[in-house]
Amino acid sequence: MAQVILIADNKTLNDLIAINLTTYLGVDLIQRSNAQETLSLLAILPNVDLIITTNEVEDEQTAFILSQYIATNKLETGLIILGSDHSISNDFTINITNPKDWEQVIHGAAKVLGINENVLAQKAIPDYISVPVRYFLNLSNTNCDVFIRIKKSPTQYQFIKRIHNGDTFSKESIKRYLEQGLENFHIAKDHHKDFSIFLSNKLVEKIDTPEMEPTQRIQIMGESYEVAIKEISKLGFNSETIQLAEAIIKNMVKNFEKSPEMSNLLHKVINSQTGLLFQRCHMTSVVACEIIKNLKIDEPDSFEKIAYAAFFHDIMLADREDLSKINSFDELEKANLNEEDWDMVFNHAMEASILIRKHPEAPAGVDEIIKNHHGTSNGKGFSNSIEKFSDLSKVFIIAHHFVLELIRFKEIGGDPTPVTEDLYRRYPSPDIAIIIKSLAKTLKKKSQ
Repeated sequence: MAQVILIADNKTLNDLIAINLTTYLGVDLIQRSNAQETLSLLAILPNVDLIITTNEVEDEQTAFILSQYIATNKLETGLIILGSDHSISNDFTINITNPKDWEQVIHGAAKVLGINENVLAQKAIPDYISVPVRYFLNLSNTNCDVFIRIKKSPTQYQFIKRIHNGDTFSKESIKRYLEQGLENFHIAKDHHKDFSIFLSNKLVEKIDTPEMEPTQRIQIMGESYEVAIKEISKLGFNSETIQLAEAIIKNMVKNFEKSPEMSNLLHKVINSQTGLLFQRCHMTSVVACEIIKNLKIDEPDSFEKIAYAAFFHDIMLADREDLSKINSFDELEKANLNEEDWDMVFNHAMEASILIRKHPEAPAGVDEIIKNHHGTSNGKGFSNSIEKFSDLSKVFIIAHHFVLELIRFKEIGGDPTPVTEDLYRRYPSPDIAIIIKSLAKTLKKKSQ
C-alpha cells in the first residue's frame, strides 16, 4: 500500500482531500501539520511515496522546505503543491493552482503512484452526493433516503439515514439541523438526478402559488435561483432546470410590473434573506426594466430579455459570489487572484453567453446582452466604451453598475454618494448620459 503524507492547514480542505485519497486510491494516509513535523517523519520513513501540501502553512514556506529536502537527499518522493501561484519546477513536483480541485489532486496522485487511470475512472463519482440542508426548507417530504455524514476517523466517514423516502418533515426540523451547524445532507449517487428533478418541480409549484405575500415570494425565488444556477452550471439544461428558470424569470417580470414604485421592490429584495447573486439578478432586472419604461424603448419582449440576461449573466460564478463583485480591470488586478480565478472573472461573460445559446427557449439577443455586460464586445474583460452596443445592452450595463454600487454601500456603509455621478464619469458618451438621466429622474422622483 502506497504511503502518502498530507499537510493542509484548512480543516475542510484537509477532509476533502483525505476522504478522496482513501476512497479512490486506497493509500496509507499520514497527516502532518507542517514541514518540520514531516521532516521528522521522513528521517525515519524515507521511502514515503508522495507528499501533498499547501504552499504555505502560516509563516512557514512549507512546499519550498520540502522540495529542497527531497532534492538534497535525493529521495524518490513525489510532491504535490496546492494553491501556489509560483510553480516549483523539478522532476518530482506537480503544482495545482486551485486547492479545491480534488479531482486534479487525485489524478496527480494516481500518476505519481502509478495507479491505472482506467481504475480511477470507474470511481469518478463518490457513493454519496452532498446537498445543502437549506434546499430542504421548501420541502415537506423527499423521493429518496437522506443521510448525514459522521466522521469515524481522520479518513473514514459513516453515513446515517435521517430521512426515509416518503417521510414527511417540518421546516422547523430542518432549521434545527442548520442551527446545530449542519451544512449538508447526503444522497446516494444513484438518486441524485431524481432528487434534483423532484426538488425543481416542488420549487416551481411553490413559486407559481397564486396567493403568496410578496416578501415570501421573493424568498422562495431566491432559494430556487440558487438551486437553478448551480444545477445548470453543473449539469446543463434539462426540462426541470428550464422549467425552474422560466418560473423565476416570469415572476421577476411580474414583480416589476405589479410594483408601483421601483424603490419599494428594490428595498424588499435587498433586505430579503437571499443570496447575493439572486439579489443582484432581481435588482438589475428591476432597474433595467424601469429605465426601458422611462425611455419608451419599443423593442419586442424587452422586459423578458432583460430578465433572462439578469438571471444568467453571472452563472459561471455560481460557486464564487465573492468574484462577482469585481467590475473593472483595476478591481481585478487589486484582487490578487490566482491564475484560475483571474481567468474565471475575465471570461465569465463570454462563457455565460455561450451557455445561454443552449437554452432552447431563450429570446434572441439575450446572449449579446450577457456578453456585453462588462462593456466588451467579446465577453472578455472590462471596458467603458459601450456606445456601439444595442440599447438593451447599454441599459443593462448601467443598471448592473448601479445595483453593484447599491449592494456595496449596504455591505460596507459610509457616507452615501450619488451613484449617477460615478456613472457619468465612467461612461461620458452623450448617448449613455440619456440612459443615466432616465435612472436619475426615477431615483429623484421616488425620493420625493
